[in-house]
Amino acid sequence: MKGMRLAVLLLAALLLFGCASKMNEVRLGMTREQVVEAIGAPNSTSEMGNTAYLNYQLYSDWVFTNRYFVRLTDGRVDAFGRVGAFNLGY
Repeated sequence: MKGMRLAVLLLAALLLFGCASKMNEVRLGMTREQVVEAIGAPNSTSEMGNTAYLNYQLYSDWVFTNRYFVRLTDGRVDAFGRVGAFNLGY
């Protein structure tokens, strides 16, 4: 029984890590096209002035991980990470 619980926990951790690791492909200075090529199309976007947000919900099979954002200012990535991680209000 203890071995089964450990196996389930390890599998869940691997699935969660696989999703979040997509964000490791994002780099400061990338264009929107480069971001989409690296991690895929966003679930939603929003724009105001010269700032755009690409919003992602990353899944691995049936497991939900977290919501992530990529912020582009003047067409280039200047911030990215998990929603709420920076206390920026988004």
